[in-house]
Amino acid sequence: MTSGNDGADGDGVRHAAESLRAALDALPDLAEHLDGAVRARIDATTGAVEAAAAAAPAAEIRRSLLGTAHEIRLLGTHLTATREDTFAEVAHTLTQHADEIDALLRPAPDGAGAAPVVPAPPPVPAPSVQTSALDAAAVQRQLPDAAAQRRAINQVVAQFPPMLQHLARTLLLGHSSHAVERHGHHLRRDHQIARVQWRLDPAGVDGWRLNSDGSAESWRKHGNGPHGVGTAAGNYASPHAVARPLIALLEAAGRTQAALDGYLNGKANGQTVVKLFLHPSDTGITTADLHTVRAPGTDTIAGASMWDDAREGSMAGHGDPPAVREYDTIGQGDRPGSMIMFVRRPNQPWRLVTSYFMDDTKNTMRYTEL
Repeated sequence: MTSGNDGADGDGVRHAAESLRAALDALPDLAEHLDGAVRARIDATTGAVEAAAAAAPAAEIRRSLLGTAHEIRLLGTHLTATREDTFAEVAHTLTQHADEIDALLRPAPDGAGAAPVVPAPPPVPAPSVQTSALDAAAVQRQLPDAAAQRRAINQVVAQFPPMLQHLARTLLLGHSSHAVERHGHHLRRDHQIARVQWRLDPAGVDGWRLNSDGSAESWRKHGNGPHGVGTAAGNYASPHAVARPLIALLEAAGRTQAALDGYLNGKANGQTVVKLFLHPSDTGITTADLHTVRAPGTDTIAGASMWDDAREGSMAGHGDPPAVREYDTIGQGDRPGSMIMFVRRPNQPWRLVTSYFMDDTKNTMRYTEL
């Protein structure tokens, strides 16, 4: 057996591959730097325009200037989205070339050349989507009602093994649970778009209103502030997909409420809230099991902040919302997994709050070992 490259030549080839991978590893920091520079310029420009709006003597001038500031913020989100798309293509190219070079170093049978690396096409960004507040209002009028939510829960419960169905029903129908209502298979793509762009709760629990001046309001039923949603939202695509993470958990924890309580007590460290984060390999969740929309260009702190500022401008009635796209959380995400959250009060059993699929981009959660 001989290697494709030996000695000094092999060292040089190896160094080339390492250099390409080092460049790949540097992309996230470079993205933060570039998006930070964009945000600083956008903030400075919009700040000046908004100061002029505050001093304007006429309401029409103020509205026009605030609309201009909003358009500038939207331009910022376009820039960060373009940067993310470009960096994805760069990462693809660097990885492909590094793999090709690594192939030269692999041992090959005597007389045989290195196995060729078949190049894959670069990623193609999904189309961007912008909706209007009127679109969101139309979605609100057609949100699933209580009967539809109950049917969806029953469909999910039917996916559990018979011995787990009673516990599953208790957890999913508990008064604290919105696992199916906000993340179930009965929801549509336009529900998730309206949620991310316009803070419309697909469960219909938190309030939402379109005002006569074109602005939109969102508020929590419990707590302060608008409906809580970041730059991405999604739902499981089938009853079985909704059930899979919970089945994996309950089979590991035990098949009764008492066994589940004991399991969660061991994870809680004395706290009253437990968040479990399950790896796709432990639940069997695949790309086909998920529907997700996400704001492009929000893979950086600056990009996400700028996108959120633009969303606030559209909610205030200053113009269109920043764009969202379909997103493959498993294929494109950094740390994808199923998040399951439980809470408990003193001397009471643990209650399910939610269960949904997410990308832990900030690396704030550890994968739970079942």
